[in-house]
Amino acid sequence: MIYLIINLTVDDIFQKTYKSWENVKDYYAIFYSWTAKDDKVELKEYEQKYLQPGYLYLKVIKGGSGEACYDPNTNKAKGRRFGITLTLDPEKDGRIQSIRGDRIYHAGMLKTIERIRTYSEPTLIGEKTIDNIKVYEISAKIDPSKNFSAEREIIFIRQDNFLPYGFIQYKSNRKVKEVYWRNLKINNGYTKVCF
Repeated sequence: MIYLIINLTVDDIFQKTYKSWENVKDYYAIFYSWTAKDDKVELKEYEQKYLQPGYLYLKVIKGGSGEACYDPNTNKAKGRRFGITLTLDPEKDGRIQSIRGDRIYHAGMLKTIERIRTYSEPTLIGEKTIDNIKVYEISAKIDPSKNFSAEREIIFIRQDNFLPYGFIQYKSNRKVKEVYWRNLKINNGYTKVCF
């Protein structure tokens, strides 16, 4: 019996990620988000739906309440809580930002894949399993001026479809952001995700 071992480089993995993303029309996931700023920590879980070219729906299922949907055509979001719907500006309205200022659209895989393209000195750490998902673990430098002061990121790329499974960001070796897209289901046939 012959075993073929293929060693992928970081560039190979990222090229497969970009190619895989081209085939994603929509997705559903449970989005886990842990954020730290100064002495504050924010932990939330969301039901997340995404539809190309950038519509993103989030409904808080742990750590709060409410739902919001981002429209990339208007760069606005609609927020709904207690039956009241408002149009919100993601750049200015803290109700749809994390405690460190992440905008609603940062929660989607699209922004993560765009950030991969800006990585400096990416290094393959190895392979591991998180939540029974086999991933490639890659470390890279990121631009603090564009990433809420985070200087380094570890990204986890799924081995089954090469999409991001999650990432952890660090500022001066202190963890400041950790996210995961769990229970991912792609190409569900969504024609609308916003309310």
